[in-house]
Amino acid sequence: MTTTITPNTDDVFATCQLETEGESSYLIRENALVYVARGSLEVLIDGVTVTSVGENECVFVRKDHRMTLGHHPAENIGYHLSVFLFFPRQLLFEYYKTLHEADLPEKVERSRQCFLKIPKSSLLVSLFESFRPYWATGEALEKHWLRIKVLEAIRLLLKQDKSIYASLFDFTSRWRLDILDFMEKNYKYDLSIEDIANYTGRSLATFKRDFSKLSDLSPRNWLTERRLKAARHLLSETDWPIYKVMRVSGFKNFSHFSRCYREHFGVTPSETRQS
Repeated sequence: MTTTITPNTDDVFATCQLETEGESSYLIRENALVYVARGSLEVLIDGVTVTSVGENECVFVRKDHRMTLGHHPAENIGYHLSVFLFFPRQLLFEYYKTLHEADLPEKVERSRQCFLKIPKSSLLVSLFESFRPYWATGEALEKHWLRIKVLEAIRLLLKQDKSIYASLFDFTSRWRLDILDFMEKNYKYDLSIEDIANYTGRSLATFKRDFSKLSDLSPRNWLTERRLKAARHLLSETDWPIYKVMRVSGFKNFSHFSRCYREHFGVTPSETRQS
């Protein structure tokens, strides 16, 4: 049985304990570090198996992905326990302000993978084991103490792999994704403008401001126009059914697609195909 959970990242800390084999799905809206305290995990990102995580190991998952975990209890104690730490944007802002220019690595690029398995680290194990009294008793964590722990987790994570700088601090000009490059590569997908802003490391307001410097169109109109151009190309160069052309180009509703196509090109999709 699969339970779908959207963690409350305001609390930045969560646990998942199961006594049998099972799955849980998480919509990760903030960067997260998952630690296996007992048992093991199979990790799937957006439906694809990416890695296995053993006891006392961690996996870093970048924000805005759907993660499914296959839980395997430890044989000697009969249950599985995973611990989640989330890194909300505001907390990352605060951490970034403490860094000096000399602290920042040069020539670091954002990894194409949305996850990173972290090798065993005695320091990370020690940090997560300090949460044991809380997951054992269910006692609420004191916020100031938790904040210190999360900041320490960020520090240790950055020491493990410098590419994580580009994922955690993608709100800085140094590591923001290029807007038009991202949209060109992803216009076919069902992403909201808010999603695109998050993926490119910007608040919605910053995204709209930056986009206005690149195009006279609104982001939504740019996406529509780009999808229409893709549709016209496919209608001219393939014999795919018009409905398939519509879907592959990024449209979901046929009447909306047909109306937009006619308004933009002055002919219907069928007339383009016939010509």
